[in-house]
Amino acid sequence: MLKPLIKKDLYSHFISPHFYICSLILYLGCTIQYFIFGRFFVEGFGSSNLNNFFTTIPYIFSLIIPVLILQISNNELEQTFPFTSFKIILSKLISSIIIVTIMIVPLICVPVIVNQFGQVDAGQVCIAFLGIILYSVLTISLCLLLKELIVSKPAFIAVSIIILLGIDSIHLLSQYVQTNDFFSNLFNSISFIWHFDSFSKGILDSRDIIYFLLTGFVFIVFAYVISETKKGKNFISGKNKIISFVFILVIVFSYIDNSRVYKRIDCTKTKQFAVSKYTKNILRQAQQPVKISYYRSKELINRYPEVRDIYDYLKIIAKENTNISLALLDADKDENIEILEKLGIIPQQIEIVNNNKTEYIKVYSAVLIEYLGNQKVLPFVLSTASLEFELDIRFESLIQNKNHSVYILCGNEYEINDYNYLQLILETSDITCYVITKESLEYLQDQLAVDTPLIVLGTNSLTAEQAASIEEFILKGGKAFIATSQYSVDINGDWSISKNKDDNFIPVLENWGIRFDDKIVNDISNVRISFYSPASGNGVQNETTLYEYVNYPQWLSVIPQNNVPQGISMFWASPIKENSNIMPLFYSSPYSWTVKEYDESIQNKTDQIFLSDPFTVEKNWISDPLFTKEQVVLGAKLKGPISGLYNFETNDSPQLVVLPDQYFAMNLLLELASGGVSDFRNLDFILRSVLALNNENELLKLQNSGFKNTDLFKITTDVQFNVAKNISLVIVFIVIPVLFVILSIIVFVLRRVKNEKYRK
Repeated sequence: MLKPLIKKDLYSHFISPHFYICSLILYLGCTIQYFIFGRFFVEGFGSSNLNNFFTTIPYIFSLIIPVLILQISNNELEQTFPFTSFKIILSKLISSIIIVTIMIVPLICVPVIVNQFGQVDAGQVCIAFLGIILYSVLTISLCLLLKELIVSKPAFIAVSIIILLGIDSIHLLSQYVQTNDFFSNLFNSISFIWHFDSFSKGILDSRDIIYFLLTGFVFIVFAYVISETKKGKNFISGKNKIISFVFILVIVFSYIDNSRVYKRIDCTKTKQFAVSKYTKNILRQAQQPVKISYYRSKELINRYPEVRDIYDYLKIIAKENTNISLALLDADKDENIEILEKLGIIPQQIEIVNNNKTEYIKVYSAVLIEYLGNQKVLPFVLSTASLEFELDIRFESLIQNKNHSVYILCGNEYEINDYNYLQLILETSDITCYVITKESLEYLQDQLAVDTPLIVLGTNSLTAEQAASIEEFILKGGKAFIATSQYSVDINGDWSISKNKDDNFIPVLENWGIRFDDKIVNDISNVRISFYSPASGNGVQNETTLYEYVNYPQWLSVIPQNNVPQGISMFWASPIKENSNIMPLFYSSPYSWTVKEYDESIQNKTDQIFLSDPFTVEKNWISDPLFTKEQVVLGAKLKGPISGLYNFETNDSPQLVVLPDQYFAMNLLLELASGGVSDFRNLDFILRSVLALNNENELLKLQNSGFKNTDLFKITTDVQFNVAKNISLVIVFIVIPVLFVILSIIVFVLRRVKNEKYRK
């Protein structure tokens, strides 16, 4: 029976100060790394993504598990036990797993606290903690083996820590040392952390589960063999030689089969690693061979472990139909580079560091789908976040002959080049874009297909005839996404705001019940931008130019809501008045306010209708007749029957989405709002709106499903955030550590009292 041995080992842990010290090290190491070094409570850095938190735990375990194993090891005493070596080793394994499980319990406070600020995926948390336990099984087994090999306690501690940290980090070696594919794959397969990666994402992968359990079993067996060998038993002779050989063969074939046949279960809320019923239905319709070719550069797999998920997901896709074949191709070969260039696929650059030298190399990660002589390309993919959506929209085109397209019209003074990020993201999602000019609109109106959505970016430069053409398109059953506003901003100058006096389409919207208030929305939830400081002088950049980060409340950071799960940015937006003709899509935060147009006396003095200077604009609501504290509608969908202003037609069920922001998709502002990189959240919203207008509900679900909102959006005001921050820090770094200390003192006192009793 193992029970007395396990009880003995558990008792050795609980009465030892090592257990409490190691528990405290684990707890403080993980919490300090996540909350302090991870800058969780620092504006702009906080994230509900727990991947870094979970990947920290194994590294700290590498430091403390050897200490725990040493605590329950007493070779001289064990020689007197009436138990076999295998039972003794197995009891140590079980008791240590129990202890590790107890040690990680306090760490549950981290996802609980994070969930108060942002959204935590419970499935990911549960699977990650399961992965921690499986990782500990393997680590404990290895330490038990090393303990049988190394007699000296200091040497055992040092060697164990070095080996564990080395194995955990060996997969990183290929990032700094050039290695061939064989060694790169070998390093990855050896690394404990590499196999833990799937668990940290919330995925149960049979390969990783079997690796942890099987490898741990091998370590335990070898520990047993070494222990018995010390007692004089020979395992390399006679019958034992055959048994040992068969055992090794079984283990080797188990590893090989494990890599060929496996099962992955996505336990996350987003289900981005699972295949939906919608995808399965499309793939079942493929009556002819479908060829999927994944072109991947070697450097990607070395530096981005998540790229492995792409190929694994494609494998799952390929299993849905026997007509589907999958090939993994080396994108770095000359013949494959030539193929990719002919397909118009552009490589991406990544940074590598070798011998303290920074280099940039070009890499590919492209998917080519071929069916009945036709081809569709996914130019670059780095994760599975939206992979199923991107694949399905191409499968639909190839297998179902279902194509997706949109019209794009710039109705203001800007050109399509000012919005070409939008065109790029739509075409990347295999949506064909037909750009329409204002001048050609009147001649093309009879040729526009009503089942193809129309995207209108600004309307202040439209003539009455052009406005009438758009109106007629919608009245005939056309679908439209319109981002416009009654104000224009000098975005290339001083950002002064003027009212559009000759906008011919705004009256059309008003006729349909979509009315903009004569205000500009401001919000505490806003974009933080880097500006030239006025102290640098006339805005001229020089060596002494000072940069300041300014919260600009007229650039709204719309918090995640049902129709904007990622949140979006909006620029100088006006409120949409609520009425029975519209269905609100999303709102400003509860801590927003609006500013009315200045009266004529102020306008005459300042030549402005709004104060828009980022350095002087009010950062919060003030008590002033021009200020109104209110939560307002920022996006709306038209409902109910409509009739024309310029035309006589009617439409009983219009399909129209309106945003009060003509700069919503403009390249320049998206770059400024995101620090030089396009804010794709806005563009994704337009993409989702196009899908919704076309009633592509299943594709819409898939497009949203891969996204995980990691923003700390649940607390919006600085005051509330600071209160919650202080409470969290007190709980994490004072209350729980004090409980650790109190518990250890209680155990110490009880042990001392018990020892004094025995002495008497």
